[in-house]
Amino acid sequence: MPLEILLISQNLQLASQLEKLLDSFNITTRVSFDPLDHLLQQVSGVVWDLNTTSLPTNSSELQILRNQITGPILLLDQNTEPIDTICSYFLNYHLDDYIQSSSLKEIVARTVQKIWVYQNKDRLQINQQGQTNPNLKVGHLKINLDKIQVNSGNVRLNLSPIEYKLLLFFVSHSNTVLSRTQIASAVWGNTTGATLRIIDTHISNLRKKIETEPKNPQMLKTIRGFGYLFKYENQGAKISGKN
Repeated sequence: MPLEILLISQNLQLASQLEKLLDSFNITTRVSFDPLDHLLQQVSGVVWDLNTTSLPTNSSELQILRNQITGPILLLDQNTEPIDTICSYFLNYHLDDYIQSSSLKEIVARTVQKIWVYQNKDRLQINQQGQTNPNLKVGHLKINLDKIQVNSGNVRLNLSPIEYKLLLFFVSHSNTVLSRTQIASAVWGNTTGATLRIIDTHISNLRKKIETEPKNPQMLKTIRGFGYLFKYENQGAKISGKN
């Protein structure tokens, strides 16, 4: 799965410099002047330049941002925000970092590290549950935890970051009925109403990619009134997990 950062900034020099530095870590950069313009296209994280683009004053837009992005959200600032404002970024909106008057080298280091944490926390959880092989065989799916890739037979599936995280969560909790609240808490890190409303859409998109017959799913099943159940017959590849 390719790694891509969305840079929200009007500073073209910053964009060019970050793009070159992140490229050396195999992370591509997409630049947007419009804060919410690209959120429907999944990215691995967001770097928001407060020096050129202010955060939305409507708190619901920040909640949408957090709900749509399953990677880190970092804020860049040359000014000094009140401490209560900075605390609200972390406590109210669950943003990941506030970087003030730092060098490009530090910005890149923080960005790369936080992407690493997001990309590897599911793998670390799976390893803690006793699965040390980086290659998982789940029915007709092959999951490479090192390369963050999923294949169906010989065909590589183009999963978004959210879809990949959903799949790993389902695999690590296979043969267990999971509620939307459990899924939202594990994958998005929150259980707000906005998150719960988009879960079905993302699971439907995942089902279209991993199921041989999406309209007659054999692995990712809907349990009406309860949530979802991920099951498969290849018990040798099962990863045991607890809710």
